[in-house]
Amino acid sequence: MKDIWYIFKFIKPYKTSIFALLLFLLFYNVISTVLPYMTFTVIIDDFLPNHDFKSINFMIAMIFLLVMILAFIDFLVGYIMTYMGAMVSFDIRNYLLRHLQSLSLKFYSDRNSGEILERLNMDVAAIQGILTNELVSFVTNISKFLFLTVAIFIINPVLATPLFIMIVIQSIVVFFAIKQMHKDIILTREKESKLIGYLQERVTLVKVIQVFVRKKYEETIHGFKSDKIIDQAMKVASVRSQLRAVTMLLRNMTPLVVLWVGSYLITIDKLSIGALITMWMYSIQYIWPVFRMVMSLNRFQESVVGIQRVKAYLDEKPEVKEIDNPIKKAKITGDIKFENVDFYYEDNKQILFDINFHIKSGETVAFVGESGSGKSTITNLIFRFYDPVNGEILIDNKPLKNYSLRLLRKNIGVVFQETDMFVATLRDNLAYGATRKVTDDEIMEAVKMSLLDDLVAKLPDGLDTKVEEKGKNFSGGEKQRISICRLILRNPNIVIFDEATSALDSKAESMIQDTMSRVMQGPTSIIIAHRLSTVIDADRIFVFKDGRIIEVGTHKELIDKGNEYKRLWDEQLKVHNHHEEDEEENIQ
Repeated sequence: MKDIWYIFKFIKPYKTSIFALLLFLLFYNVISTVLPYMTFTVIIDDFLPNHDFKSINFMIAMIFLLVMILAFIDFLVGYIMTYMGAMVSFDIRNYLLRHLQSLSLKFYSDRNSGEILERLNMDVAAIQGILTNELVSFVTNISKFLFLTVAIFIINPVLATPLFIMIVIQSIVVFFAIKQMHKDIILTREKESKLIGYLQERVTLVKVIQVFVRKKYEETIHGFKSDKIIDQAMKVASVRSQLRAVTMLLRNMTPLVVLWVGSYLITIDKLSIGALITMWMYSIQYIWPVFRMVMSLNRFQESVVGIQRVKAYLDEKPEVKEIDNPIKKAKITGDIKFENVDFYYEDNKQILFDINFHIKSGETVAFVGESGSGKSTITNLIFRFYDPVNGEILIDNKPLKNYSLRLLRKNIGVVFQETDMFVATLRDNLAYGATRKVTDDEIMEAVKMSLLDDLVAKLPDGLDTKVEEKGKNFSGGEKQRISICRLILRNPNIVIFDEATSALDSKAESMIQDTMSRVMQGPTSIIIAHRLSTVIDADRIFVFKDGRIIEVGTHKELIDKGNEYKRLWDEQLKVHNHHEEDEEENIQ
């Protein structure tokens, strides 16, 4: 119940609509309860015996008017519920999405993206259902049940008693059935989340599956996982079917009992024919509120699972938090210091050990070393995706934590090894992340700086060209230059190139290096590279090994020292010469 009250805050902005909705529904129930009495008891018992056709005409006119009012209320209720459902769903999803975007990267590294997407869709839809449809349905039917209970006991308490007892029996059956289903529903939803995550990953990696001819294997694994969900779902379905069978049995028996007992009461002059027909009509109506409450409670249980799952995400706290009153406006020049920084992603698996360096504003430095030496972790720490376990990071002689995340990240631009692109126009992709609205002229100027002008000129729709999923209609080198173009339009004071050329061929790498050199004139620049050919001109090179900085100097100084950097350089030179020899042999 605590979880439900927690989520009810999303309908507070629509309390006027809720109040109007409930008022209309109560009015609807009053009218629908009065109609059978007016139709049968009044007309048959009061007017027909006296041949009072004038009164019958008046009553028919009143009934027709009430039926028209019910139709109008139906329209209003449908409209209000549709409006509220759409708005509440939007608010919850938007709130959850905003919260998810505030969480640290560790949250995403520990979870499958399919699970997150399911909570944004299926679970949010379940919450929307409980806050609109199920809430309204439950209130409507419980009020209808109360009105009918009062009506049947007013007309004839003797006939009302067995009718009421049968409803109570049904309610008890419902209570225990719902209690049994709840646990099974939770387990089913959890397994469905894992299956969706599995399927999403397989769709993403379909090329790998086809290359390694693992189609049959994947079908087997999918079948195994699906069987587990089916078994769990069948447990829920079994209880649900039993519940429905009992409900339908009582629903069909109740009017029969009323007809049987009522007929006896007529024979002993304890009930009129009109009253019996009215009670018979009420018995049919009486079972429906209970039946609908059963279904509402059933769906309510499923929705509660959605609430619990969404609330679990909303209760997640970001590991990286802003301090009270952080610096939100300041000119960041790009002076960066790491002082005695230690870091690990997981306990007992340290990545960085006592890292110390000072990068002056406008300086170009490079971080090199073998894979896993800790180079890219530096980027995550500068962006404050994570905080160091020990030590401190300073920007312009102020602790990194003193800056708001928005200000900090607006002043940093990065080009990763893989360039992520959106299914949108090329213009939208180039301008994505710009700190202000940019014109086409400004975009084209950045396009020239990033050596993309020939590409844009060849495209049939120019900047309006639609980018396919994951940028499949652009080559690796083109995507990297698009990423650099974004960087230029962002105009940050700190630029980071994180393995920006490692996946490119020599020709594309040469073009990217030329583009990078244009961008690095001015801001503080950090090149994180595996290929040492890209860092020769850096002001200083930091050599990483096993999470430590073991050498610092210019390219020439480090070569002359003849240590780790020289070893890496010689290895890459040997590989490069080997590739050149292979190419010459192929040409011959």
